[in-house]
Amino acid sequence: MSNQNPPPGDYPPPGNYPSPGEYPQQGGYPQQSGYQDQPTAPKNTIGTVALVLAILGVLFSWTIVGGILLGLIAIVLGFVGRSRYKKRVATNGTVSLVAIILGFVAAALSVVLVVVGIGLFNAVGGQDFTDCISNAGSDTAARQQCADDFRQNVENQYDDSTPN
Repeated sequence: MSNQNPPPGDYPPPGNYPSPGEYPQQGGYPQQSGYQDQPTAPKNTIGTVALVLAILGVLFSWTIVGGILLGLIAIVLGFVGRSRYKKRVATNGTVSLVAIILGFVAAALSVVLVVVGIGLFNAVGGQDFTDCISNAGSDTAARQQCADDFRQNVENQYDDSTPN
């Protein structure tokens, strides 16, 4: 009985290797060779830009420009990236979908924070302050008096001292 496999370290002589098209099939599938058969990395540049803008929008949602503007741009670019994915121009639609969701979160969070901020400002006498500044015009001393009065009003409302 002859051994069909060469012993370890015993290799065919040079020049007897099969050419790339002559590789035997294993398991019913042709053997993979070369870079052309390697999977390509996901690409969705517009989706990636949208995701970066959405993340920045969430991080800067306490500002109007950061949350609302970046969030809305991320949403638009996310839908463009998602459309490109559906047309099979881009390969990673998940990035665009995450950008759309985070863009909505950034915009909504920013709107909520602006509304709450305006509410708090008005609750501590912000409207009186803006009226005072408006009436003061360019008089620096009157403007300073408005700021001092507003500061004192805020301190009086949030004074932690309790009567004993």
